[in-house]
Amino acid sequence: MLALGMVGAAKTTTAQTISNHFFGENAWMPDTIGNANACTEPPCLLYGKLHQNWENIKNSGASLIRFGGIAADKNMPTNYQYIKMIDSIRAKGMEPVIQVPFANYRYTELQAAEIVRFINVTKGKHIKYWIIGNEPDLGYHFTTAAQVANYIRPFASAMKAVDPSIMIVGPETAWYDQGVINGLTTPGGPDDITGKDAAGRYYIDVISFHSYPFNGSQTRADVISKLTSAGSLQDNLIALNARIANCNAAHGRTGVASLKTAITELNINWQNNGADNLNGVGANSFIGGQFLAEMLGISMKNGVDFVNIWSVVEGNNTALNIGYIDAQTGIKKPLYYHFKMMADNFKGNYADVTDNQNNVKTFASKNGSQINVMIMNQELGSNYNYTVRLNNGTVSGTNPLKIAVNAGVTVEYSDMIPAQGSVVLTFNTAGTLIKKTEYSLTGQAIANQPPVVTNYGTTGVEETAVNVGTPNFDINVYPNPTAGKLTVAMNSANEDQKSVEVEIVNLVGQLVYHKTLEFKDGKEMIDMQEGIANGVYIVRVKSADDKVVIKKIVLERK
Repeated sequence: MLALGMVGAAKTTTAQTISNHFFGENAWMPDTIGNANACTEPPCLLYGKLHQNWENIKNSGASLIRFGGIAADKNMPTNYQYIKMIDSIRAKGMEPVIQVPFANYRYTELQAAEIVRFINVTKGKHIKYWIIGNEPDLGYHFTTAAQVANYIRPFASAMKAVDPSIMIVGPETAWYDQGVINGLTTPGGPDDITGKDAAGRYYIDVISFHSYPFNGSQTRADVISKLTSAGSLQDNLIALNARIANCNAAHGRTGVASLKTAITELNINWQNNGADNLNGVGANSFIGGQFLAEMLGISMKNGVDFVNIWSVVEGNNTALNIGYIDAQTGIKKPLYYHFKMMADNFKGNYADVTDNQNNVKTFASKNGSQINVMIMNQELGSNYNYTVRLNNGTVSGTNPLKIAVNAGVTVEYSDMIPAQGSVVLTFNTAGTLIKKTEYSLTGQAIANQPPVVTNYGTTGVEETAVNVGTPNFDINVYPNPTAGKLTVAMNSANEDQKSVEVEIVNLVGQLVYHKTLEFKDGKEMIDMQEGIANGVYIVRVKSADDKVVIKKIVLERK
């Protein structure tokens, strides 16, 4: 029997509550920011696709949407743009975070106060979270805490004089910039922004920074090891939490007045390698989605109040296409689905979890009705048989992947996770599996399909499988492996089912065959052309009502 041990494990922490607005997005990119007829720092016209995607954003599980960034700092949004953004966000049941511009003193605290007055008082929108400026260490080249404190404090005081109920978020550094953040969070220091102003109001309520660990030149090994390596996100959050605790104690901040933390922009990189794709290591890749989920898991573990991933949809080339929806095709990336897998399921308290494989990442949560466990296999070619134990006891059996979740239930569950696969297991409080959400590179991502969600009854018997609706047909593809000629046979519950769309794609998503077939005799012959290379392919059959069935085949020509 293998003893359970976490290779490269994170430090153990006490149970952290996952806030009900933890999962956030950035509202980028919109149509226009600023006065397009008198643009202070062009461009103001952005021609973005954001407003076509509000339903997609809602469906991803996002709850807190930040309207900010470099563009909204350089060019003050118009009143119309602020209200349109707020109303669009709230129409989908989400809450806005609004940034006021600073742009290295281009805009003043009086203008910031007037924005608060117009939105919260005149229009009665009652926005809770407000950000001052954007990335001072990058956009303004500020290198000291004093430079940042010198504008944060007057802006915060002026804004809270208009509406004392608001919460101010800052300093919005471009990375975990200790040269700035440490001075701002030294209680009683000359640049402390965590105490009160002359009117007795706290300057800042949420300490924030941005996190883009890579620039597109990373390797797969870098991606797998980065977040828990020395001096990276996990260590930064532990260090920041210690500083926050000191500030809260020194300034008597308790309860709702306690200082919190946020990461208001995060992604695997701020730009991709120019050839990034599903098999790459950037924002378009499968492992990029897993990396984002790991960032979210580490943030939950360390009590971050909310995160806002950057971003919805952007970029006119591969390098800049880092949104979770592809800018050219509208396809939802692995970034989107990994975010959704966590946002849909992780609630209550973070539950500590350990595993014994370097290339597997695990996270868990527990509330009054569910235990959720996310497992991500980052191996390129190795499937893992695994056992999950829902308490801290020794995991039994000989499965090579052993996972222990501190959920207080003496139950084990065993299964298999494929290489480059992710799964969320949902158990009830008795430890019975009630739902499984599965997503893998070769199973769904290559076929541009969402995760498969399987619901189980109380006896653990499968009830339904959901994948863009439940297909009323199945297919069989043979021979498999094939030398190039294959038969696709369809078994349809609908006698009228005739015309269906058949696609074959390779493992980088390239289309090698596409045709609409009639299936008049229940089957069709397909001849894969001589120029198609040997390898693994995905056969995707889509009915007229957009139900999809996918199968994997191997092409082996002699």
